Amino acid sequence: MEPVTLVAMGALSGGFLFGIYYTLVRSDAKLNMRPGMSAEGLRQDTGAPSFGRTKQEIDRKLAIVEARRRRAELVESRLAAQEAELRAAENARKLAEEAELERIRRKEAKRRAEEQELARREAEEQQKKAMEESERLRLEEESNLAKERQEEEERLAKEREELRQAEMAAAEEQRLAELEAAKLQEEMESRAAAEAAMAELQARLEREGAMTGDVQISLMWENFNDLDLHVVCPSGERIHGGNKKSECSGELDVDANVRPETKKPVENVVWPGVTAPPGTYQVYVHHYKKHRKRRTKDPTAFQIIVNNVGDYREYHGDLTYGDPIKLVCQFDVPDREEQAENAKRSLEEQMRLEVEQSARLEEEREAEERQRQADLAAAEEERLAELKSARKQEEIESRQAAETAMKELQARLDREGARSGDVQISLMWDNFNDLDLHVVCPSGERIHGGNKTSQCGGELDVDANVRPETKKPVENVVWADETAQPGEYQVYVHHYKKHKKRRTKDPTKFKVIVNNVGELLEFDGKLSHGDPIKLVAQFDVPTSDERQARIDAIRAEMDLLTGSQSKTSDGQEPEVEVEIENDEGN
Repeated sequence: MEPVTLVAMGALSGGFLFGIYYTLVRSDAKLNMRPGMSAEGLRQDTGAPSFGRTKQEIDRKLAIVEARRRRAELVESRLAAQEAELRAAENARKLAEEAELERIRRKEAKRRAEEQELARREAEEQQKKAMEESERLRLEEESNLAKERQEEEERLAKEREELRQAEMAAAEEQRLAELEAAKLQEEMESRAAAEAAMAELQARLEREGAMTGDVQISLMWENFNDLDLHVVCPSGERIHGGNKKSECSGELDVDANVRPETKKPVENVVWPGVTAPPGTYQVYVHHYKKHRKRRTKDPTAFQIIVNNVGDYREYHGDLTYGDPIKLVCQFDVPDREEQAENAKRSLEEQMRLEVEQSARLEEEREAEERQRQADLAAAEEERLAELKSARKQEEIESRQAAETAMKELQARLDREGARSGDVQISLMWDNFNDLDLHVVCPSGERIHGGNKTSQCGGELDVDANVRPETKKPVENVVWADETAQPGEYQVYVHHYKKHKKRRTKDPTKFKVIVNNVGELLEFDGKLSHGDPIKLVAQFDVPTSDERQARIDAIRAEMDLLTGSQSKTSDGQEPEVEVEIENDEGN
């Protein structure tokens, strides 16, 4: 239904309802009842508007509206049917187009799928061929590598075997040399010990009146116990306390401490002259008796000295009472006819071994010296590296401390409105005490709190804590640029007053920072009230030429470091960084 029809029907319905309300509900309606008249007379036509006509008019208009509405609905239904038919035709056309497009799309998709499948198959075929070729090349390369590896391993195995054989030969040679050297060393030590013991042995033998010969075995010990010396000759005969003289001409001529007679006993078996038969001799020691009355202690240490035709050897050991007899050593006495040749060969061998020993010792000393020099060089290099690192760390810490101090100093100077110049000395400390800064000019004039402005151009422009005003005071002596006289300046610090009301403590640590034409120097120290005035620093202010030369040197150094010109593009001077030198004021 159209909106116009709906609005008209709403308006008519509202008017109808309002007419009913006006007729039935209004309060000014009066019934004029004259005598002889009935209420039905009210329904007569009096010429005034009546409800029936109104209703008929409304019904007529409603009928018109309804007829119009029905015609509109009929028109709308026909239009809707036509529109539906058109829409259906359009939908059918669209569906046909979509079906055709879908058919074309499917056909195109099928064609593409076939092309893709063909391309995929071709790609797979090419990839398969490439993989087969790659696999063939890989197998061929692996075969070559395996062959090369096998050849390399065989070569390395051969080299390792050769090296192992060489090392084994060298090790065996070294082992034999070491054994020979150890044997020689043992013989030399034995001879040295025998030589060292010979004086004591000779004294004891002379004390006992013992005989000597070219073959002689002696036993010494250092207590009252009774040790017995046994010697088995090449014939098997044993020489001891129960068989002092043997058939092979050997004799036990000294048998000590049968009774506890001496604390330095000796026993001696000797063959006089050249009567000792050749062969192998065995030497035994037996702890025969412990003399308790002498309170001797075990184990008893002993020494055996053997003279084998001029070859002296020393052997030592210890025994406790009750121990079995002990074989100490054995030696071979040569044939008399071969003694001279053996002695000659022995001497030559000994000389050769001594030469080899000396050469080896010399090589070892040289190797030790080379190693020592290398260790010293490495230690020195490590020490220099540590010193360099420590110096670098110290410079970094010093620079950081100086930067911190400079920031603090600048803050204090800015707070006091202090001046600055190319020569400037500043003093700062951290309590309420009154420290005074004194500066002696090259002319001898002293700048301090009683002489703030000097003839040499310097001025004490900040004098702090005359009264205890701040816990972070600063004092400052400054010269305007290029007005400081060249020469030596001395800087002193004086602990003038300790403000007791502030309960400050001593000693008071202070820091003096000197700007000497761009060179910053820092000095630290401490003072207590009553200490004499303290010389903290002295420095030389350069002449004008020296100043310019220093500035040029700094610029050249900065140009060398940065690779830039000494001036920036706008003509301003570049900033120059300077290292701050720390110095302890004592």
